[in-house]
Amino acid sequence: MHVVDSDDFFGNCLQVKLDSWLENSADFLKKFILPLISTISCIAIFARGESFAASEPRIRVLVSQGKELHFRAHKSSSLIVKGINSTGKSIKFFKVNLANGQLRYSTNKDFSKWRYLPQNRQIRITTRDPRGVWLGKRRFGGELRLLEKTNTIQVINYLKIEKYLKSVVGSEMPKNWPIEALKAQAVAARTYALHQLKKRTDYDVNSSVSSQVYLGLESETNKTVQAVDSTRSIVMLYKGDLIDAVFHSSSGGQTESSVEVWGKYRAYLISVLGYDQSSPFYKWEKKIEHKKLDEIFKTIGGFNTMRIIQKTKTNRASIVKVYGPKGVKFISGKELRSLLNLKSTLFNLKVIPYDLNRNIGKSRLYNYGENINAADKNFLVQLNPENIFIDEPPPIKDNNFLLIKGSGAGHGVGLSQWGAKDMADRGASYRNILMHFYRGVKISPFKKVKTF
Repeated sequence: MHVVDSDDFFGNCLQVKLDSWLENSADFLKKFILPLISTISCIAIFARGESFAASEPRIRVLVSQGKELHFRAHKSSSLIVKGINSTGKSIKFFKVNLANGQLRYSTNKDFSKWRYLPQNRQIRITTRDPRGVWLGKRRFGGELRLLEKTNTIQVINYLKIEKYLKSVVGSEMPKNWPIEALKAQAVAARTYALHQLKKRTDYDVNSSVSSQVYLGLESETNKTVQAVDSTRSIVMLYKGDLIDAVFHSSSGGQTESSVEVWGKYRAYLISVLGYDQSSPFYKWEKKIEHKKLDEIFKTIGGFNTMRIIQKTKTNRASIVKVYGPKGVKFISGKELRSLLNLKSTLFNLKVIPYDLNRNIGKSRLYNYGENINAADKNFLVQLNPENIFIDEPPPIKDNNFLLIKGSGAGHGVGLSQWGAKDMADRGASYRNILMHFYRGVKISPFKKVKTF
């Protein structure tokens, strides 16, 4: 949807009235007044463009960290490295590492000559080549800054947010998806990124799924550029504030509310239909061998079996109880998802061939004689022990395994990317998509941005 600027609207109306009046006016008026108006209009348009460009914020993205890093220019271009004692020679390759806790560097593959840097010296790497700077196997635009942090080197990419988004859209979604889905992703990613600005000291977001995926210049395509440019500055607001525009891959049929996942209620992040039946993650299963489970749950002597003892309203695992030879452990569905590397918390589980639904005998939670540590007791405060009954499953044999059958991928809150694709395939606009997954939001240009 084209957003009409109020100045443009006023200018267009003025021009129509002026043209009508000039039809009956003298030729000299047309010769002098019209060029003057055109000149003023051009100046006004230029000023607005300059103002918007000046207000576009830069974002700081943590793209890599390690003890040794390699940078290189693209083909015949050169690197611009600030913060080192440069000899004026062209730098094609730049290597930096930590030796005995001190930062040192070498240039142009001359690894026999290492130069140490004073403490807290900041290195900035950029290039005039629009094809960017290579860091390992990826290229990045903007500027790369090195920061020594807790015995590691962090690489933080400083760049304008619209440039950043052209890669994020292609990193988060397949580039051949419908343009309206890509636009929805662009607006969600822009809103999320602006919401994160300056919340951390050293960087705003990282480049992984814990923020939003950013793979550098390789992920830019004509369609991702189109998706970002056609929604330039458009964000989602709730009661005048930027929303926390979280998103995920696939909901498994129904998205989750924010309060169920993070304990924080957001009126715009409630459970809605996911429309993601076409997702390859709509149904999945995973088998985990007994030996691996023994290693994971060694604090309770290994693994006997487990069961889900509390679910959310959308049937996601909320609290899971794990039985071991030396006691039991209560963990959240989110923690189990992380421990077992599961796609989501929307799952059911069974130990094969032992059937978890088999009734072996019941007793009250705290009368079972279980070894429950203090942390687990604190975790169980949210439950009512008097209303929870448990089985007393026997130990299982080593050749048995845990079978988990689940749906969806990700935390399930906010935009479902596969749901956005399905809606776009059926003709929905990016605005329709966003207003379905984020309820009650206003979609509009965000003009109150600040630069660093």
